[in-house]
Amino acid sequence: MKSDITVANAIGNSSDTFIEKWKEILEVSISGRVAWFQVFFNTTLVMIFVAGVCGNLLTCLVIYYNKNMHTVTNYYLFNMAVSDLLVAFALLIDLNGYTGYPYDVYGDQLCKLNFFLVGILWNNSILTISVLAVERFIAVWHPLLLDKELEWRRVMRIIFFIWVIAFIEALPEVFTVNLLKVRGSSVCFIVPTPFAKQLNGILGLVSFVIPLGINILMYTMVACKVNATQTSYNHSGSQVFNRGNSSKKVNKLVMALTVSFMVCWMPFFAMRIMIYTLDVGRPSWYLRNWDLLLMLMTINCWFSTVLNPLLSLMSVKFRKALKAFWNTKFKRPQ
Repeated sequence: MKSDITVANAIGNSSDTFIEKWKEILEVSISGRVAWFQVFFNTTLVMIFVAGVCGNLLTCLVIYYNKNMHTVTNYYLFNMAVSDLLVAFALLIDLNGYTGYPYDVYGDQLCKLNFFLVGILWNNSILTISVLAVERFIAVWHPLLLDKELEWRRVMRIIFFIWVIAFIEALPEVFTVNLLKVRGSSVCFIVPTPFAKQLNGILGLVSFVIPLGINILMYTMVACKVNATQTSYNHSGSQVFNRGNSSKKVNKLVMALTVSFMVCWMPFFAMRIMIYTLDVGRPSWYLRNWDLLLMLMTINCWFSTVLNPLLSLMSVKFRKALKAFWNTKFKRPQ
């Protein structure tokens, strides 16, 4: 019994030591914070919040009210839009955290809860993008495997499991996050304890490397299939499926989806790798500039809530549905 208490105390003391060292590093990093960049950071987050809420709300409404938009792809886009819409409101907590409120009022519990909920919603979006890539691959390469009559139930089951997996992925991170008060700011982020370092190495692989590999592989095969089909019909002279630049449009969409995933989540992946390789006892360039890197990474991650509605606008069908929705719901009859 005494040995168990001794081990528990040792773990607690070790964690406290890491927290104190990490606070010292943040003290040095935040002391170099430039006032104009803080203003830029706050302004950018407010703009992302407004654009994210408006864009994702419109996406949800257009897909919900237009029956022609009730397709497998749009079910997943609807799920992603709901997730991005919800997570956009968590951005306000993240923004106010730099002023000390509301963390000063609700403390470490709110920090952990906010990090956990944001983690679920971000994981949901990442998993949805990967599942959507697999769905498109099956639809193009093996369309007979998809039962049209049961697709609604199948998609709902898949979306349910996406949320379950997102929950499981986010849960361990709760034990790596602490609220640190540094120079009048409340920093709610990961403390690089040995457990946190190992976990971030694993999550970097699970939440970025594997999904990116799936996206690149699936969309490359889809593009190859579309190009091959296009070439075949061009040689045969058939005009049934020859719709001009359809293959170019698919390739552009493929590139946009893959590049957007990399742009939004590469900095967060890099942050996870830095945490995984971090040695708080050895000063380094990214330790001295951690505050700046954290702000840039935060902007990038939150920008994903704006980017998904923009990618939806690449679809001619979605633009027509948006126009019809706007004319029906908002445009005054003349």
